[in-house]
Amino acid sequence: MLRKIKYMSKYILLTILVVTLIGCAADDEEIEDLEPPAIPRGVITITGDNSVRIEWYPNGEYDLDGYTVWRSEDNIDFDALSDISVGTSEYTDNDVRNGRTYYYAVSAYDFNGNESELSPENAWDTPRPEGRNISLEDYQLAPERSGFDFSHPQKGSSAWDDRATDIYFALDTEVNITYFFSDNGTAMQDLGYHEHFDDVDTVPEYGYITLLVEAIEGHIYAFYTPDGNFAKVHVRKLFDDSITFDWAYQTDPENIQLAPKLTE
Repeated sequence: MLRKIKYMSKYILLTILVVTLIGCAADDEEIEDLEPPAIPRGVITITGDNSVRIEWYPNGEYDLDGYTVWRSEDNIDFDALSDISVGTSEYTDNDVRNGRTYYYAVSAYDFNGNESELSPENAWDTPRPEGRNISLEDYQLAPERSGFDFSHPQKGSSAWDDRATDIYFALDTEVNITYFFSDNGTAMQDLGYHEHFDDVDTVPEYGYITLLVEAIEGHIYAFYTPDGNFAKVHVRKLFDDSITFDWAYQTDPENIQLAPKLTE
């Protein structure tokens, strides 16, 4: 009987050992990762001149390998545009044309090849031309160099009394205040002080006035021209007899990327 008990004990111990070894082997096997990263959020676009900058909130997964930026021209069929490494959450698309609208999305992928769905934001942009350091002089002192036509920026400064001129500059000597004026119906609005030109990507729908608006150094102004296009300027330098500004002009009529329509 004692011998039988010893035999059974050895059998039980052997069984436990085998089960333990099998369990250890299973633990050593790598568990297959099929879980994709979270969908990137907060995707926005910033309008540029023949360029669009795309930004998004970074993901936080430990196994994140990177992002893919996608682009579409119909907001339906998206093509992969570029892979972005971890540590970066922005991309500038320079392969675009001014006046054409593009839609963007971002996905995230990990080291095991799992990829998230495309970001849900309706992120779209229409790049537009812009320029730097346009200088206008007081129309009472130099009328031929006091005006600017947004649709023909290559002309630079032009005569203020030309009906095609959207805005012109002058000092009102009675109150000693500098102004942007318009004689062709261009509407305008002061958007306040901004340090950078790109601080304003869109402008308010309402609040525009005609005829004139006070010109203040460092301020950004929005304009709605008679031909149905939007523009903005950033005043860089201001004197009693001259003004220097940066500008941008949306060539796509009534496009809300730079500003929404004034009326339905």
